Amino acid sequence: MNLRAAFRLLRPHQYTKNLLVFSAPGAAGRLDEADTFALTVAAFALFCVVSSLGYIANDLTDIEADRRHPKKQNRPLASGKVSPAEARRIMVFLAIIAIATAPMLGWPFACVLGAYAGLSLFYSRTLKRIPWLELVAVAAGFMLRALAGGIAADTDISVWFVSVVTAGALLLITGKRLGELLTIGADAGSRKVLASYPPRSLRWLASAAALASAGSYAAWAATEATNQAADGIGSTLLQLTAVPFTIAIARFLSLAWTGRGETPEMLVLKDPIVVLSGFVWVTLYATGLYL
Repeated sequence: MNLRAAFRLLRPHQYTKNLLVFSAPGAAGRLDEADTFALTVAAFALFCVVSSLGYIANDLTDIEADRRHPKKQNRPLASGKVSPAEARRIMVFLAIIAIATAPMLGWPFACVLGAYAGLSLFYSRTLKRIPWLELVAVAAGFMLRALAGGIAADTDISVWFVSVVTAGALLLITGKRLGELLTIGADAGSRKVLASYPPRSLRWLASAAALASAGSYAAWAATEATNQAADGIGSTLLQLTAVPFTIAIARFLSLAWTGRGETPEMLVLKDPIVVLSGFVWVTLYATGLYL
């Protein structure tokens, strides 16, 4: 087995999505607690394991279509560097790890992780071919990550928090689909569902999701400022976090609008405006909440 190709098959560059498990305990100001941090790290690791399992299942399903895609043809399975049999053995290994260790974080967490695994597999087999519903399914996957982090760390999750994550996830996946549609076209790629999406409809959905995410965050930040830092500069800093958050959302929307949202995980890591906004957000939030 080509170990480098097998490692790429896991798609470790996608693990940034699993950082959402830190969002609930982080928002509650509990990541400075050793036990909470350890539980959250364990939850993150398990979501990396299960998400890799889902990516392999997806690549096995799309192996022939990926070979006709200008970029996806270089994936380990599509290029032949990893055989289907080897990929299935890796899937079994990952499943054993998840099943054996997830209950250690509690059965509620194990159930959410199982729901995420089931959603990922069902998405690979069926949901990815159903227009609009596949967008909801991907957004639900992000939501399950955030919920799992709160459950693992025994942290309360507010309605505004759920709204922020759900709307933000819908923005990311809609921007991704719009980028794919405008970059490779509805007929040139392996994602057949693209043909069902009018660019104008995707743009309006992305705009609505961005507005909902920014508005929900502003409401959530105001609530957190009251709950976590009733007075003083801490409360002000928490409310000010809505500014860099909104800038980052607006920047991603502007990029997605023109078709540059095909790889949102790369934009989050490489676009200077998004990176700077994220840095300012983390600084303000950490200062306001933890100091």
